[in-house]
Amino acid sequence: MTQLLPVLLACFTTAEHDAVLTDHATYVEREVLVSIVDLGDGVARMDVEEQFGLQEVDHIGPIGVSLLTVDDEDIAALAADIEQDWRVEFAEPNYLYTQMATVNDPYVSYQWGLSWIGAQEAWDTADGTGAVVAVLDTGVSEGRDGFNQLLDGYDFYYGDADPSDQVGHGTHVAGTIAQATNNGVGVAGVAPGAAILPVKVLSDQGYGSTSAIANGIVYATDNGADVINMSLGGAYYSSTQHQAVRYADSKGVVLIGATGNEFASRVGYPAALDEVIAVGAGRADGSRAPYSNTGTGIDLIAPGGDMSKDSNDDGYGDGILQETLGWNGFSYEFYEGTSMAAPHVAGAAAVLISMGVEDPDEVREVLTSTARDVGSKGYDTSTGWGYLDLEAAVAEVQVDTTPTDTTGPSISNVSVTKNGTSFNVTWSTDEPGTSQIQFNGWERIYGSTDLTTSHSLAFNGGSGATYGFTVISVDAAGNETRSSGHTVSL
Repeated sequence: MTQLLPVLLACFTTAEHDAVLTDHATYVEREVLVSIVDLGDGVARMDVEEQFGLQEVDHIGPIGVSLLTVDDEDIAALAADIEQDWRVEFAEPNYLYTQMATVNDPYVSYQWGLSWIGAQEAWDTADGTGAVVAVLDTGVSEGRDGFNQLLDGYDFYYGDADPSDQVGHGTHVAGTIAQATNNGVGVAGVAPGAAILPVKVLSDQGYGSTSAIANGIVYATDNGADVINMSLGGAYYSSTQHQAVRYADSKGVVLIGATGNEFASRVGYPAALDEVIAVGAGRADGSRAPYSNTGTGIDLIAPGGDMSKDSNDDGYGDGILQETLGWNGFSYEFYEGTSMAAPHVAGAAAVLISMGVEDPDEVREVLTSTARDVGSKGYDTSTGWGYLDLEAAVAEVQVDTTPTDTTGPSISNVSVTKNGTSFNVTWSTDEPGTSQIQFNGWERIYGSTDLTTSHSLAFNGGSGATYGFTVISVDAAGNETRSSGHTVSL
């Protein structure tokens, strides 16, 4: 196994797979869970077990569910057949479940930043799949840990189509955004499902020109970037750079910039531009890193690290761990800086974009409004709106996208047609809804989840029996309507 190499600090003067979770419809072979209507004598249960060749191995008394074994290999089909029996409330496979949002990357426990922002909790909902993040930096190179998708990019500093990294800064930044995750190798990224677009705008010594950066912004915008991360900066405003930033913003691109590491009370450019989300560096104890620039325009802070501390007692300074180019090729290195903070926010933006939040202003609003307030109450020029909280941001988007329609379908024209011991129930709804019926005293709901406005369900009953029932329809938004009670005598 690759070992963690000695700490390498990166305080640059320039500013310093498949989806994570996949649902598997798996279940225990040759086992089925069945709830049979209790008639008090156990006869129904024995009859059902005999009819379908079932053998009881467990009975959960308080909820009336039996675990049964059977020789049939197609458990899903068998459960569906059993459920058609009128004496059965429900039948289903004995499904297997797994713990959620855990990953097998061996060094993820050293990535305190992911835990601090609630990344793994966010992955239960989204992981950035479908979003493209451009990394404007020293280039990006791919090691063994790799990325879900590393796109072809361009080198605007040296003017060629090879945006590979020679110093490691850009690779480290890209890894924080979208390192391949749950692949059994190394570390994880904030938005592991996102694609990385490498755009080299800094030299192999870590500096770059206004023209290279402006060209990189335009190139990223024109080549499908949803987010542009700029872990770079300087003290001077540039109209050229601002024009490029305005161009990207007009095309709906989210721009992220590092505030700088000069212990200064001013935000560096391009982070200081209004269109750019300015990100300062936070420590593992929730405070701002002392080197992180402050000032008007800072939006929030995110994990950037402080190598002088070991707040979590893991034996290493509180840097940001990622795969990158080290002294001896690819290795896992701890860096610190606002350069490391910005990609946490870029990854968070990619996660929100993969959930359908596409407007840059809305992305900014969600990220800042859900940030943990760690400085002075409300906005302050030290920590902005607070410390990035991706878990809260994802929860906010889920709340915002909850359907506002709360009215269920209107049910009308309920009628019953009988033929011997068989009967058919029909009704209409004013909007598409499900066709379902629940008989009095039975928990089970019969019918179809297809959405229609004309509904018809057929049943077989017993001679001389009377059945009370309620008609149910649920619309696409999940709003349910139940009719008044109806009866049919056979």
